[in-house]
Amino acid sequence: MALVAFQFSNAQESSSIISSKKNEVKFDVLSAIAFGKYHISYERFLNTDFSVGISGGIQDSQNQKDDFYNGFERSLPKYEVNPFVRYALSKSPKNFYFVEAFLSVNGGKYREIARFEDESGNGYYNAKEENYTDLAIGGAFGYKLYIQEKFGLELLVGAGKNLFNTDKSPEVIPHVGLNFGYRF
Repeated sequence: MALVAFQFSNAQESSSIISSKKNEVKFDVLSAIAFGKYHISYERFLNTDFSVGISGGIQDSQNQKDDFYNGFERSLPKYEVNPFVRYALSKSPKNFYFVEAFLSVNGGKYREIARFEDESGNGYYNAKEENYTDLAIGGAFGYKLYIQEKFGLELLVGAGKNLFNTDKSPEVIPHVGLNFGYRF
């Protein structure tokens, strides 16, 4: 009986330690390795169910640049800023599933082949490059696990849809990551 009481009090003590830490900073390891995208996040825990935060990323993948400049892709995403709100579906503060709603201000370069005319009226085709900026709205589903009440491991899968400049921006914004974080 004493062992059960000790385990119960130890579990509650561990949960209260995590709950007392309201801030977390995260780095997306998956995007850095797989996509050449550097993405950091800050999350503020409002209570046991809700949190809000902001994440930002820049992309600098040589493969994506090559695809863009060789004509295989029409857009080259460069940056995004994502404010988000999360709701925990599980009640354990040490590991839980969550849903997320987010906005994404994103931008980059757009390239298309356009027809031009010279001074004598002869037509020719050349690549025309422009910058784009758009706003996406989206959702995601994820799982978070804490190790030693301060190190977080988070898997996130979702997507958003750009709303305003879709003739130049990508129609769908992927929102996938494997984040490693520190909660304080």
